[in-house]
Amino acid sequence: MDFDLTSEQKILQETARKFAEKEIAPRINEMETTGRTPRALIERMRNLNFYGIQYPEMYGGTGASFIEYCLVMEEIARVYCSLGGHIAVNNLCAGTIYEFGTEEQREIYLPQLIRGDAVGSFAFTEPDTGSDPKAIKTTAVRDGNSWVINGHKCFITNATLAGYATVFCKDVEMDGAITCIIVPKFCEGYVVGEQYKKMGMHGMEVAEIFFENAHVPYDDTVGGEASRALGFTMLTQQIAAGKLGISAQCVGMAQAALDEAVKYAKTRRQRGRPISNFQTIQWIIGEMAAEVEAARYMTYAAAYAKSRGSDILVESARTRLFASQVAHRAASNAMQVLGAYGYTKEFPVERIFRDMKIAEIYEGVNEIQRVISASALLR
Repeated sequence: MDFDLTSEQKILQETARKFAEKEIAPRINEMETTGRTPRALIERMRNLNFYGIQYPEMYGGTGASFIEYCLVMEEIARVYCSLGGHIAVNNLCAGTIYEFGTEEQREIYLPQLIRGDAVGSFAFTEPDTGSDPKAIKTTAVRDGNSWVINGHKCFITNATLAGYATVFCKDVEMDGAITCIIVPKFCEGYVVGEQYKKMGMHGMEVAEIFFENAHVPYDDTVGGEASRALGFTMLTQQIAAGKLGISAQCVGMAQAALDEAVKYAKTRRQRGRPISNFQTIQWIIGEMAAEVEAARYMTYAAAYAKSRGSDILVESARTRLFASQVAHRAASNAMQVLGAYGYTKEFPVERIFRDMKIAEIYEGVNEIQRVISASALLR
């Protein structure tokens, strides 16, 4: 693997960095207050094709790889991770359709999710599922040329934004096996609950969804008739890809925490000199820098493997586990360097600390990542 970025990758990275610094940063306070993803920023990200990086040009994408995707995610999360999470979940929806859908489904839905007016959601989690797909209670019953869906999904990102959701249901006719169905948001029977009041990631819209006899065309079965009862396979493979996005977000947040610690250490003076001269501070920052670089290259390696078509179930779990722990330690250590100031909203470290925590929880808690990581060794 060549660790040097190409000129095209550097241009994309710089484009994402400038966008984040010039267009996202000035609206952070607004998003923190309103709990909304500004529609104008969504439009700008579509114009920059940030939703379509790893998808073929024939569907409206750029034809790049997961490495380029991770580069963009890192730069956005470095400024404000909520928008990175927003893009990542859209890609879980689009990725499910791209990897498992019929060609007709790809042609219909991917252009909308990549460059159109649709925003994707990935509806698996329910109040009783945790990380256990067998606990899904949302049902899908075939009624002629339609599905009738009933149930309750929770913690669904982008649920409040018009578009499509890939919904994982218990297929009653298939002995309760999981089938994935594309559901237009706000169709009859699609009811959105109130947005969650979260500790962090305030700019990412997350809410409950209730399905009350929601009728959806049978043709919207992901992959068609032959893919009924294969929802668990789709779920695990997409979540593995989704962990790349989370890992890149963690690298971005960890880098932001490191940047703040370095900046503060150079300007804060004690005993007539910058605290960066003190060995205790140097130890903290030195270890932070080493861990951030390790998480970055671990993420790039997993993205490279995914782009080459490798199964990254284990690699993505290990990467997500390590990168999220690095983000946690980086935010905590940055707060130690800043002292009491790091605990205030005057500096972004306080927000990074709040935003970072979800990376150890969603798309499978870290305890599950440890189990997956060990599974390849203990078979």
